[in-house]
Amino acid sequence: MSETADFDPGHWRGHDFKSARRAYDVHVDRSYDDAVKAGKSVKDMVPGVIKTNSPAPLVILCDVTGSMGEWPATIFSKLPYLELEAQEYLGDKMEICWGAIGDYTCDKYPLQIRKFTKGVKLKDELKELIVEGGGGGGARESYEMAGLYCARNIEMPKALKPILIIIGDEGFYETINKSDAKKYALVSLQSRVSAKEVFAELQTKFSVYVVRKPYGYFRGDKTSDADKTIHAQWAEVVGDDRIVMLPDAGRVVDVIFGLLARETDRVEYFEDELKDRQKPGQVKTVMKALETIHGLASDSKKLLRSGASKMHKKSDGKKTKSLL
Repeated sequence: MSETADFDPGHWRGHDFKSARRAYDVHVDRSYDDAVKAGKSVKDMVPGVIKTNSPAPLVILCDVTGSMGEWPATIFSKLPYLELEAQEYLGDKMEICWGAIGDYTCDKYPLQIRKFTKGVKLKDELKELIVEGGGGGGARESYEMAGLYCARNIEMPKALKPILIIIGDEGFYETINKSDAKKYALVSLQSRVSAKEVFAELQTKFSVYVVRKPYGYFRGDKTSDADKTIHAQWAEVVGDDRIVMLPDAGRVVDVIFGLLARETDRVEYFEDELKDRQKPGQVKTVMKALETIHGLASDSKKLLRSGASKMHKKSDGKKTKSLL
């Protein structure tokens, strides 16, 4: 299934990526002003608790601050293909929760979470997200606040090992105080907590990955000093093998498939499918980005370490039924 062509995939019949991208470009341009005019508050965008009975929940949190540029619109416009191919790895009972991350020190909507759903309703939930395009100037956004919310306020009683993917370019704040936790994440804390504690708790609940848009210049293996600092901060809380460096917004969805392939021990299938679907240059970009992830996938002992999940049998590339 090529992402560059129109297709009629069941409940997404009639969808094409070019028109979807145009629609989301308009949405990105208008969502913040429309939300303000409608009087939407922070609490309107953050449910007290969200719950799913899906055995295969997938949470995708995307930084929507100004430095992310076209990334949110690119990801949003590829939603149908994301859902259909993700089911190849997680099964047809998979449900997705979308979230948006800003900066609680300066943005009006620093955290947004939508309920779990599937099918065409995913498109509706995605369009509820406000792309504020703000953020501060300190190379930090509120990823830790999103992590706290997901660790404490998402209920998944039938899930095996849920997957959570953070997409962003900057670092996070080192601590969360009681008042900010209550105001933005709707979590009551007894005292200030560190981001390190938050991400440690998050990883007891989810298999966590970070897809990083480079911050500053990125040429080959050369990155800016600021980017190195940001990367080191993330590596301390999730590990290098959980971080993907990706310079091309157009390949984000392909990388997500690669992460799901690692989780389900279907890397070989993923690589074959990617080569069938994309041009050689695109394949090279994706495989380069996934080196830290798939480099460990062939080592079963490391693959089965704490934090990784196994939800499908490895196959010869044919469609498989979920073991969930």
